[in-house]
Amino acid sequence: MDDFADFMIDTVTIEPLTARDDYGAAFYGAGVSYPCRIDGQTKQTVNVNGVERSVNAMIYISGNPIILPADRLTLPSTFNPQQPPMLKVNMFSDETGPHHVEIAV
Repeated sequence: MDDFADFMIDTVTIEPLTARDDYGAAFYGAGVSYPCRIDGQTKQTVNVNGVERSVNAMIYISGNPIILPADRLTLPSTFNPQQPPMLKVNMFSDETGPHHVEIAV
């Protein structure tokens, strides 16, 4: 196991947004669980709409899963709220290719 993966001591579940009905209600696909690292430090970020927001946690997922801000994120039961909105999702690469995904909540 590489050094980065050794830090993935938490688990989150991501359900991809599949559709919205005529009233805007979301429908999600099957959830996929990912080992991750949840960093609970508060900081500021700019969300996908260009608005500055306070971030309550950063989530780091190893590899290159396709995750979009409209998908539904479920944190471990010790977090409140357990399904916060994703403010921002970024993919990072290193010299070998895709390395990890960062999610701001």
